[in-house]
Amino acid sequence: MHRLALFISAAVAALALAGCAQDFDQGPKGRVTDKVKDGKKFYLVVDPANGADQKKFRVSKYDYHDCNRGSKYPKCIDD
Repeated sequence: MHRLALFISAAVAALALAGCAQDFDQGPKGRVTDKVKDGKKFYLVVDPANGADQKKFRVSKYDYHDCNRGSKYPKCIDD
C-alpha cells in the first residue's frame, strides 16, 4: 500500500512539472524594439533583420527578462 501511494505521488508530481513547460514559437531574427507585458503574458517586438515589418510574438517570462530593448533576438535567449 505504501509503495502504491509513493508511485501515485511521483506520477502526479511528474505530470505537474510537465504541465509547467511553455513552448512558444520562436520569432524572427532581428533586434528587440519593445517588450510588452499583458497580465501574465509576455511579448517581444522584433524588427527583423530581413527588413520586414516589426513582429510581436509571445515568449516565456524568462525570455522576456533575458531580452532587453536593442538586444539581438534570438541570441538574447541563448546567452
